Amino acid sequence: MRRVSTADLEPVTAMIEERERWLRERGKHSYGQPNAVLGLIGQPDATATVIGLFKEQDEPVVLGCSVLFCSASAAPGWTSAERRERAWIMTMTHTHPAFRRDRIGWLMTMWVSDYAARRPDPPEWVRCRVPEPLMAHYRDQLGWQLVRTNRDQELGQVSLMQRRPESSHGASALITSLPVEVP
Repeated sequence: MRRVSTADLEPVTAMIEERERWLRERGKHSYGQPNAVLGLIGQPDATATVIGLFKEQDEPVVLGCSVLFCSASAAPGWTSAERRERAWIMTMTHTHPAFRRDRIGWLMTMWVSDYAARRPDPPEWVRCRVPEPLMAHYRDQLGWQLVRTNRDQELGQVSLMQRRPESSHGASALITSLPVEVP
């Protein structure tokens, strides 16, 4: 797992396009905001970091990517008290459909949770906001806790979810990491 750089733009774009195609072929809708993810890569934004899970080969294969925001101060749907809590937002996640049996979303979730827990000043929460059709998968397969649902103009019914940062000694055995600065 590492920060995605402009040098990764082509393989990340290819992975996202493959995911979008795979979803369309199955009559499913994408919620991952692909253009927003691609637009954040290489930007000197002090609030967001695009991270990627890569299978290193001669040519790296992108297994998944996500955007981490170090502050929940402007996150829609959270109460003012929740926005004051130290939280990271994990959003705009995409995973490569060819590796869906490898549980890439779960691996990325475990890595973010472990990475957050190991920070000198860890956040209290890692949070996400997912469209209602994905809530059960995030809760049952990825270990997120449902906080509540609300209505979003673009996404419809969304679920606000969170999990505590948690160290996992096994995560580093599964995923090697380069330092990722989350502002």
